[in-house]
Amino acid sequence: MGPLMFRLTVPMIFGMISMVMLGIVDTFFISMLGTHELAAVSFSQPVANTVISVALGLGMALGALVSRLIGENNHRQAARLITDANIASAIIAVAIAATGIMIIDPLFRLLGATEEVLPFIRSYMSIWFIAAPMWMLTMIGNNALRAIGDIKLSALIMTLLSLLNLIFDPLLIFGFGPFPKLGVAGAALATLIACTIAWLCSISVLAFREKLLQFTRPRLSHLIPNWRELFKIAVPSIAANIMTPLAASILTAMIARFGLEAVAGFGVGSRIEFFSLMVVFALSSTLPMFIGQNLGAGRPDRVYQAMMGCLKFALVFQAGVYAVLLIAAPYIAGAFSDNPEVTSVIRTFLLILPLTYGAHGVVILVMVSLNVLRRPRTALLTTVVRLLCLYLPLAYLGSVLWGVTGIFVGAAIANIVAGVIAYGIIKRVLREQGICIPDGVVQSRVEPQL
Repeated sequence: MGPLMFRLTVPMIFGMISMVMLGIVDTFFISMLGTHELAAVSFSQPVANTVISVALGLGMALGALVSRLIGENNHRQAARLITDANIASAIIAVAIAATGIMIIDPLFRLLGATEEVLPFIRSYMSIWFIAAPMWMLTMIGNNALRAIGDIKLSALIMTLLSLLNLIFDPLLIFGFGPFPKLGVAGAALATLIACTIAWLCSISVLAFREKLLQFTRPRLSHLIPNWRELFKIAVPSIAANIMTPLAASILTAMIARFGLEAVAGFGVGSRIEFFSLMVVFALSSTLPMFIGQNLGAGRPDRVYQAMMGCLKFALVFQAGVYAVLLIAAPYIAGAFSDNPEVTSVIRTFLLILPLTYGAHGVVILVMVSLNVLRRPRTALLTTVVRLLCLYLPLAYLGSVLWGVTGIFVGAAIANIVAGVIAYGIIKRVLREQGICIPDGVVQSRVEPQL
């Protein structure tokens, strides 16, 4: 089981790194234009995160449902569900884009944009909102590919999107050869082109190679029940996805009370946190599909072994990551800043929080697995408990008692408690659904592709 999960997860690691690089590349090229342009794109981040949260929720719901159908060898219903999910996603994406274009000025004034920055925001977002449907549909298509077991192709499309953006960004921002100089609008156009090509790749594979898209006229008799099943999982998942950046914003506001140096140090630590958990994030993309296919194929023994094995791996692997960060902390801090106060915050962050990333990894894996186990509300409740009942209150209490260090200590305690709670929840859900290591060998109805 271990080598199999390793082979499934490694491509997703590279795919996720490429998507992270997409944001870094955009920021780098736009920063060369000037402060106003960079500020304009920075203002767009909360809006982009909201759209991405919607796409992630829909994609997670589709993957959870389709992976079970593939395990059951119900190819026809899987095709119908993927088709109906794409219709729903397209309607939602177009509605978001149309609304967004109409309210650009009032929306970003509400977010604090000044009149000097608004023209650049308008130039960027008027194109970015057009790209939003392509972005969402690409993510939906990629989740469908992972659900049928083609994880390598999904990762390859993610990498292709990032590479295309890297190519078109400088051409359209600065203007080379036949390409016009569009400034900040060029960055949005590069995203539109890259997303469109990536979407065409994923949709072509689903339609022509896998025969998982139906081109017949949709009927309400199958649209309504399929959408109902999709949104049962998608709505709680979207809420959980939106809650995470919201909690991060509140935590940043807490830290801001201790000065810009504290915010700068925390910002560096947060970026390192993402890379430290990269393997767990990649695993969270493959584990639900594995669970879904094996449940559909009648192999609860493999589900239980994979679930428990991944949780143990997260704890052991993140312990190794912590050991590396502990040694490298002074060098990392020095690489990002020469300000003693900033480097002190970075070192404190790396000393405390990464120690609990194993528990945090357990929470992440449990949450995504609960969706495919048809417990999306339980997954949302897990997020609420971790962020609103533990993470933010304990961080605030820590700030009152020990300042910035107290915030990190409070967040670390929250990670540990949330990990224990999440483990208890998944054990109970597995037991309730009869998923455990059986006494005898379970015969599968259909051999799962994963």
